[in-house]
Amino acid sequence: MNLLLALAIATSKTSVSTRVVHMIHRDTIKIDPMPLTDSAITSELVKLGCVLPNVALAQFKIESGHFKSAICRENFNLAGIKTSRSKYVIGKNRDHCVYRSYRDCLKDYVRIQNRYLKNIDGKYAAPGDYVNKITQVK
Repeated sequence: MNLLLALAIATSKTSVSTRVVHMIHRDTIKIDPMPLTDSAITSELVKLGCVLPNVALAQFKIESGHFKSAICRENFNLAGIKTSRSKYVIGKNRDHCVYRSYRDCLKDYVRIQNRYLKNIDGKYAAPGDYVNKITQVK
């Protein structure tokens, strides 16, 4: 299994690497005990020192289709994070970061927020009516 895993990771074919991430994800990651509820997520964000946790929650609902998307469920990725060089990311699947738990995703989100919050003028999120969407979900 380790040789197969190392060989598959070394290849650059997306279909192989996606299957490997699925295999790693399902075989080695425990089910995250954090419930996907507004109160549980908000509470965790507050513990982590998130700025505007209610806005973050609204973003998560948009990015994850109210916590139902495949990226959210398979990758433990509530925020739709595609690129991150943090210790919390364990791989990629569906062109998005894979985390060991929803809590790790939240930790990474707060880390990214702290780094980029001062640049929220279009560099932080996709352009368009994103701010309007967040306001509607809140």
